[in-house]
Amino acid sequence: MARIGDFASATVPIGPATPGAEVFDRFQSEPDTLVIAVIDSDQRPVGLIERNVFTLKMAAEFGRALYAKRPAEAFMDAAPRILDADADAETLFQSMDEGNLGGLLNGFVVTSEGRYVGVGAGVHVLQAGNAIHRRRADAMGVLASDLVRAEAEARASSRAKSEFLAVMSHEIRTPLNGVLGVAALMERELTQEGMRPYVQTILDSGQSLLRLLTDALDMSRAEAGLMTFETAPIDLDSVATDLKALWSPRAEEKDLILTVTRDTIGRDWVAGDEVRLKQLFNNLIGNALKFTEAGEVAVHISSRETDGQIALTATVDDSGPGIPDDLAGTIFDPFNTGRAGREGAGAGLGLAICRQIVERMNGNIAVERSPQGGARFRFALTLPGASPEMRAAAAQMADPTAHETLYVLIVDDNATNRFVAAKVLELFGCNAEGVEGGREAIDRLQTGAFDLILMDIKMPGMDGVQATRLIRGLPGPMAKVPILALTANADPVDEVKYLAAGMDGVAQKPIQPDALLNAIRLVMDRAAAQTTAVTEVA
Repeated sequence: MARIGDFASATVPIGPATPGAEVFDRFQSEPDTLVIAVIDSDQRPVGLIERNVFTLKMAAEFGRALYAKRPAEAFMDAAPRILDADADAETLFQSMDEGNLGGLLNGFVVTSEGRYVGVGAGVHVLQAGNAIHRRRADAMGVLASDLVRAEAEARASSRAKSEFLAVMSHEIRTPLNGVLGVAALMERELTQEGMRPYVQTILDSGQSLLRLLTDALDMSRAEAGLMTFETAPIDLDSVATDLKALWSPRAEEKDLILTVTRDTIGRDWVAGDEVRLKQLFNNLIGNALKFTEAGEVAVHISSRETDGQIALTATVDDSGPGIPDDLAGTIFDPFNTGRAGREGAGAGLGLAICRQIVERMNGNIAVERSPQGGARFRFALTLPGASPEMRAAAAQMADPTAHETLYVLIVDDNATNRFVAAKVLELFGCNAEGVEGGREAIDRLQTGAFDLILMDIKMPGMDGVQATRLIRGLPGPMAKVPILALTANADPVDEVKYLAAGMDGVAQKPIQPDALLNAIRLVMDRAAAQTTAVTEVA
């Protein structure tokens, strides 16, 4: 159990009579001190002084004259948040509402049996979150090992296993949305560079857990024959550009050279599943960067036309340790965590999913020795060319228009999720308010006009699908308000159900600001286009 006391800082407290000048000197000489507790003679907390708030007071006009000689009790927060050192950090964070969660980031006092132990601030909240997610990641690693035994014992249960993982994914994504969402918001607003490594640690840990969830779910779907593919036009040149932009920062962190080259002139548009194609590239490039300590990772994409089809070939070369020939045959096996010479390979699902994707697209994938001395992963696919009509439709969809400020109703039974969604919407210049269920959303629509609804799916009482159907049956303009599902359900089959119920689009949790903004733009563009079409007909 992660205790609050484990993350507290034993900063030396001060007394109520301590002059402001002495407090100011403390903050100047202790750059890592974010908050200072004020305690009485019995070691019991009576107040809290937060660095940024106090520094701003001192920097204001006549600030030093007002506060330098005044005692600490004159400018301290006399009602700080006080936490028990023995409290379970995970349980505490899950029980908090929006106001308490935001206040916790500004600072708190930690006590044991009422007496001062230490203080905490945003960085300590992130440390606690990091510890919680490391434990959850370990639990997911145990789950991955259990899946190996389950597969050997009962292959016939693969469909049931897929359903189980979908539920597990939803339940883990929900709290993960809160932690990653708050961490992402803090990173955007961060002013203290010393805190940035802590923010990045929680983001990296959370994203690792999210990738593990996605990989486990994809692997189970593939084995059950449920992995879905959608056909749409793909611009191979844009894919190459996106890959370069995505992975260059990671290469620079390790002081590696990353090149992405292409030979696709005149054959740069194909019809296929762009999400799956990028998933394939991302797994291979991510692995190459992970196992290469010095040198280069080189990606090459080429295409040629044969009988109206586009033969696509791609290679990912690295200058890492390579893979011995006698072990290369097992590299694409599920849960291969080192048997093929790639120790530290996580849960061992990435390459197995690559093989599933390629084989489902009637292609082939192999590994061999790279000219750079490391490993070369090569895959080949044959895809239809994209027609001019498909290209025109893709260009139109890729250029969503901007919108004026929106008034958004957030419907989610989880207070942390409402808090994160509202803060992300603030970044977009939107106004928002939240309700905790489908029934409350319908009641609120009777008294207010909203431009958009962000609708959670799994809620007690009335879920998001039921609420959407009832909203679509309301009289007046509220029946047509765009509804965007904001859900931790990651199954494309569920997405079809949501759209059939009357929703206009789907965005995934954990919330990724750029992805959410794009989903909102697409939904609002479609709504505007439908309104224009109706007006023209009338």
